[in-house]
Amino acid sequence: MKKIVIIGDGSITKMVREIINLRNEYKIVAVLDDKYKGECFFKGGVCFASIENFEFMLSDYYYFIAIGNNERRQEIFEKLAKPHEKYPNLIHPAAIISPNAVIGFGNFIMAGAIINVDASIGNQAIVNSACVIGHDAVLRDFAQVSPGTVITGYVQLGNGAYIGANATVLPDITIGKWSITGAGSTVTKDVEANAVVIGTPARLMKYRKSLVR
Repeated sequence: MKKIVIIGDGSITKMVREIINLRNEYKIVAVLDDKYKGECFFKGGVCFASIENFEFMLSDYYYFIAIGNNERRQEIFEKLAKPHEKYPNLIHPAAIISPNAVIGFGNFIMAGAIINVDASIGNQAIVNSACVIGHDAVLRDFAQVSPGTVITGYVQLGNGAYIGANATVLPDITIGKWSITGAGSTVTKDVEANAVVIGTPARLMKYRKSLVR
């Protein structure tokens, strides 16, 4: 089995570990999170330690960043400076993915997600449970769509864009990088970078200050 190190130990890590167990391709050797201090301690044969644990950072393992915050996920990815190929996609066996979809590296695709023909998912993105990604839609790096989201055809999500639960984005719309779309919203027109939009139809509430470029 291939050895993998999980970065982060929160709610997403629970789902990540479940998918790894279902796929039976990787063996978790460590879970690294800043909430752990001091030396590595073992539980169930897995080391729990700080992200700063250099033994695992300098090793030739596979890695998965199990952190929901898009900006923090990018920060850790850049800090680790590992090639994309070291980050496997973790895809629940109950997800449905077109053979013509393009999937990058380090993506987390959960149960019930549907990714349609000619859709494109970048790297380190999260596609949550029961999401629909329409044909020819594009999710760029570090983007995240929450449970029940519908991304229709030809939609473009910029880097780090976040779509809240049960939101719908209508066809051929561009969602700017590091923007936030509130839960239950219906997006009927383009959303600018760093904008926060809410409602049906979605309206601009404010602009946020992104911590990353």
